[in-house]
Amino acid sequence: MLKYKALWIDDTPESAEPKIEGIQDFLEEEGFVFEHILKENAKGIETHLNDPDLDIIITDFNLTGITAYDLIAKIRKHHRYIELVLYSENPPSDFETVLKSFQGIYGCTRRDVEDVIKDVIRNSIKRTQGINNMRGIVISEAIDIENQIEEIAISYFAEKGDIIQKAFERNNFDFGKKVMLLGSIAKKISSDPTIEQAKFQQIADLVKVLCSDVVWTRNVLSHVKHSIDKNGQSILTSAIKSPDGDKTITLNAEWYKETRKKLKRHSENLKAFANLIISGTVK
Repeated sequence: MLKYKALWIDDTPESAEPKIEGIQDFLEEEGFVFEHILKENAKGIETHLNDPDLDIIITDFNLTGITAYDLIAKIRKHHRYIELVLYSENPPSDFETVLKSFQGIYGCTRRDVEDVIKDVIRNSIKRTQGINNMRGIVISEAIDIENQIEEIAISYFAEKGDIIQKAFERNNFDFGKKVMLLGSIAKKISSDPTIEQAKFQQIADLVKVLCSDVVWTRNVLSHVKHSIDKNGQSILTSAIKSPDGDKTITLNAEWYKETRKKLKRHSENLKAFANLIISGTVK
């Protein structure tokens, strides 16, 4: 799952919570899951600073038990280049001095902190967008989705699940065939009059576009070199049409965002599918 992880330190956490909700909504629109750790002070933050998945640290200037300078020095010791936002309700006289003592820190007031964080994240996303990075993201997320499909099939077939698992282990099913198997399972469940259709129809509908949203995109990014058109736009062209008849991908900011959102949506949909089977809602 595409995640953006933040450590947020504020001795009045209730004032940070509405801003966290705003950041969460913003990142969901960008195709990310926002994971945050909200702490009232800097005690025990070493555990979080050692987390390689941490993307950003946001901290209030005035914390009990440690100066902003010492806190930032500790952070920079662990994370030399991590994005860091420092804010204050009313910036004191030494606020600018602390900012200038370290590189890569964004200073602002509490009122502006949400907008500043969004700008920092936007810049971070822009820096990481590119064909090679996106190729890695899509392939990685597609592998996770493929594993989810396997788990659903194994659970669905219950006592015959070990046979399906062995078939997967022998590579008898490529990604596309696994999606087709999942589609067959979804179709069979959809025709069962004993299940609650309202709970399942949205899941089944999204399964129908797994091939065009994920499999074809993964295949194109895995095997096709990109070119630049006369307008300077990056283009990927495949010899194989997508299920929707597409043969090209235009690599722009909107495509990157929509692709992340599709991957996130399908991963969450498959989790819901698996939960229905595990709960016994569908059989």
